[in-house]
Amino acid sequence: MAKLESIRINLYLPGDVWILSITAAIWSLGSSIASPFQSLFFKGLGTPIVYIGAFTAISSLVTIIAYILGGYIADVSGRRKVIVVFSVVSALSAFFFVFVNTWFFLLVPIIIGAFSGIYNPAFNAMMNDSMRPKMRAVGFASFAIVSTLPSIFAPYIGGNLIQSFGIVNGMKIAFFLSGMFGAAAVYIRARYLKETYKPVPAEKKELGRVMAETLRGYLDVMMNSKVQAKKLLAYAAASSVAAGLSTVFISIYLIERIHVAPNQYGFLVGISALATNLLLLPAISAMKRMSIKKIAVFSALSSPASMLIFISATGMNDLMAWSITGGVSGTLLSSVIQGLEGNATGKEVRGRFIALFNIISLACAIPAQLLSGFLYTISPLSTFLLSIPFYAASVLILISI
Repeated sequence: MAKLESIRINLYLPGDVWILSITAAIWSLGSSIASPFQSLFFKGLGTPIVYIGAFTAISSLVTIIAYILGGYIADVSGRRKVIVVFSVVSALSAFFFVFVNTWFFLLVPIIIGAFSGIYNPAFNAMMNDSMRPKMRAVGFASFAIVSTLPSIFAPYIGGNLIQSFGIVNGMKIAFFLSGMFGAAAVYIRARYLKETYKPVPAEKKELGRVMAETLRGYLDVMMNSKVQAKKLLAYAAASSVAAGLSTVFISIYLIERIHVAPNQYGFLVGISALATNLLLLPAISAMKRMSIKKIAVFSALSSPASMLIFISATGMNDLMAWSITGGVSGTLLSSVIQGLEGNATGKEVRGRFIALFNIISLACAIPAQLLSGFLYTISPLSTFLLSIPFYAASVLILISI
């Protein structure tokens, strides 16, 4: 009992962060069943390997547009409304996958889902708005625990659905569940979220003028940012190239080349999430005493190590080591990076900077995602190998901050 009380006290979820955490947890119960197997679903519908990388790149491109608009809206119109409205769009996109029977029409839910990302800058800005500056890394780590812990073994359920009903039918059930849990999360957000930022009312403007001012605003944010913020943008570029090369084909490679069963792959994804959560609890205490930069560097070091383990894996023991190491570099690193983002910016430009960070990440991921499809057709391991130098570069950038 005392242990549970200690965990409760160590979590930091002020204001709207509680609502965002609970709704993200509910949503992840469904999305975690489907998302680890998305590339496998694309292939199951007959999508050529090269087009799987291209579809991922198209998703990234549409998300860039959404983030450009979303960061601007978050800073000139507030956070709550855009979160609620486009959470609805995101939930609907999952249902569209259920009706796709021809691989070309995957573009419909892909584009709708990517455009719903317009609310992500407002989401992260609301999180930062609600937290004390020195506690932001702790807050994002606490959010990660609450939002992912309930769905740790949801990917295992997704793997069993595929084994029981086949790739296409099993995934359609998974997407339906994702949409249902998403709808429940949207209802709670609409009912309980409070606004955290009320900007000064602005005059109505023509769309062309709004877009011009939006792009100019992002340029100003980038040019006038502190050195720490600019280095974070450089980190975003390097790490995103690495992720673009290494993540698209992991499920296909393990299931088709290493002959891992779908439910075993789901189990590995769950073990990664479990390792992350077990690490996050003591990490929260460490964040109160240590520089979050040190924690960021430690977490980032596990990325190239994880990929080295992956490419040399020959069985489940090796893959367990990869899964656990990857867990260290996942949510923990994301938490501290988001904390660094909040600390590097002021409230009035925070939505745009967070959007800019994601825009640069996606822009750098697009060519890597396109390249990954071509590399995979030539030599499946080559795309994973090429990611390692970029992971290493991202670590060096973090060290320099």
